[in-house]
Amino acid sequence: MFTFNRFLSSIFVLSCVINGCLFKELPDYIHVCQRDPATINDCVVKSIESLRPQLTNGIPELGVPSIEPFLINEIKALTSDNTLIRASGHNIKVTGASAFVIKSLSVDLDTLKIRVRLRFPKLHFEGDYKLDAQVLIVPLKGEGQLNADAVKCDAELVFHSQIITKDGVEYVKFKKIEADISIKDYRVKLDGLFNGDKTLGEAANQAINQNRGEFLKATKPHLEKTVATNLLRVANNIVDGLTLDQLFPKP
Repeated sequence: MFTFNRFLSSIFVLSCVINGCLFKELPDYIHVCQRDPATINDCVVKSIESLRPQLTNGIPELGVPSIEPFLINEIKALTSDNTLIRASGHNIKVTGASAFVIKSLSVDLDTLKIRVRLRFPKLHFEGDYKLDAQVLIVPLKGEGQLNADAVKCDAELVFHSQIITKDGVEYVKFKKIEADISIKDYRVKLDGLFNGDKTLGEAANQAINQNRGEFLKATKPHLEKTVATNLLRVANNIVDGLTLDQLFPKP
């Protein structure tokens, strides 16, 4: 029998469809955390850990790419103080990112600002490069393939959130991500320097690695910007259409 309550429910669903306010169903792999200062930090850490398999393989339905490997379309290194550097990398494939370790995490429940420190024990990079630099008095030019290994890569990330109200319902949106990246050490090998001359190429790679601090300094700003931009898109894809009460219900 078509009861009055079912009639009201039908009207409500029809209204939601017309106004575009049907909430997205929360995926099983996203674990919610209550807005409780005593438990929120540990809960979010556990939620990220439970999300690790999906992040590793990617979540196509949410537009979230795989982080194993993680692809960077372009990265640039510009002139630093002591060394003339103009370099760029393209189609960089990064492996090892899925082994990240969460060093610390805090959530400010008043502003929903999330601060997290991550450690990537080892990362491997492969891709294409173009280089025009001068190390001391040695000019370095070339283009070709690059291979690099970096160890103890630390990233401090700050997620700035805002609450968007639509049809009386509150949603979470990330408006900005700050990234501070430091790399303990790395080694790089560039093929194609000096038109492939093996002797000169080996000497040039040695010079580059001896001055890797300058190259890292020149790369850092663009690397941080690239990481922040990609993470912002991924983070918003994950929470898109989910309400504040779905993600962080009140205790």
